[in-house]
Amino acid sequence: MRLNKTIIPDMVQKVLGMWNIAPDHVSLIKAKGNTHWRVQHGREAFVLRMYRRGQTGSSIRYELDILRRLHDRGWPVAAAVDGVVWRDGSAFVLFPLLPGHPHTPENDQRRRRRGRILAELHCELGALACLGQRSGWRRVDEVVMEDERRLDQGSERALNISSPELFRSAVRYLEGVRDRLEAAGASHLPVTVVHGDLIAQNLLFRDGTLSGVLDFDSAHLDLRAVDVACARRSRDDEVARGYLEVIPLSAEEVGCLDDLWRANVLRYALRLLESESISGEAISELEWCVAQLEKTRPFKS
Repeated sequence: MRLNKTIIPDMVQKVLGMWNIAPDHVSLIKAKGNTHWRVQHGREAFVLRMYRRGQTGSSIRYELDILRRLHDRGWPVAAAVDGVVWRDGSAFVLFPLLPGHPHTPENDQRRRRRGRILAELHCELGALACLGQRSGWRRVDEVVMEDERRLDQGSERALNISSPELFRSAVRYLEGVRDRLEAAGASHLPVTVVHGDLIAQNLLFRDGTLSGVLDFDSAHLDLRAVDVACARRSRDDEVARGYLEVIPLSAEEVGCLDDLWRANVLRYALRLLESESISGEAISELEWCVAQLEKTRPFKS
C-alpha cells in the first residue's frame, strides 16, 4: 500500500483530534493489511490503527470486546482507548503502546513457552464463546468442507489466465484436507474463541516477563486445535509440546494439526481467489500458500 506522505500526516492529525490528542510525533509502523502509526503525545505513546477496507463495525467491535475482557482479567493486551472512529469510509482505533520486544529469532525453549502462553490464553478465551461468531468469519472446517464448489466456479477462470498450476495445487490440497478432516470428525472437535495468529512477533517481553499479546485481528470462534496449528505452522513442534504441558488435546486434535494449518492456509487462498482478476501481489501470496501446503508435516510428539 503506497502512502502519500503529504496527506497521511494531515489525516492522522485530524483523526487524533477527535480524541483531543495533538501529537508531538507520528511515525508509520506498518502499512500491509491494517495500517499502524506510532503516536507520541507528551510522555504517552499510542498506536493508531486504520483498518483495511471491508472491515465492518460489528467485526471491529468483536475484537475490541475481546481485548477489553482480557485486559480486565489482567492480560497484557492493548484495550482500545475509546471506540471506533470513522472518517472518509475508514475505521480508526487508538490503542496504548505496549512495552517490550518479541523474542525473535526463537529457540526451542521460547517456542515451548509460546505454546504454554497460548494454552493459558485459551483458558480465558474459552469463556468468551458466548460472543458467538465474528462477522465475516466461519470455522475453518466449515470453509474447507463447503467451499470447493465456489472455488471451482469462480476461481479457475481468474487464476488460469496466468498461473494454472497454482489453482491445480490449491484444489488438490483442498480435496485431501477436506477428506482427512472429515474422517477425523473435525466438525465435532472442541470450539473456542481463538487468537488466530500467535506467532513469535505477536508476543512482547520485558526483562523476561510477558508484556504484550498483539494482533487479535483474526480472533474468532473456531476449533481449539486450529489456534495450536496456526501457532505451530508447518512444523514448529515445540509450540505444540508447550501447549500440551498446560492443556491436553485429544488424539484426534493432535492427529490433524498439520491439516488444520493447511486448512487455514487454504482459507486465506480462497479469499485471494475471490477477486475477478488476480494481481501480481495475490499471485505471490498464493505461491506462499502452496509452499506452506507442501512443506507442512505431521506433529511429532
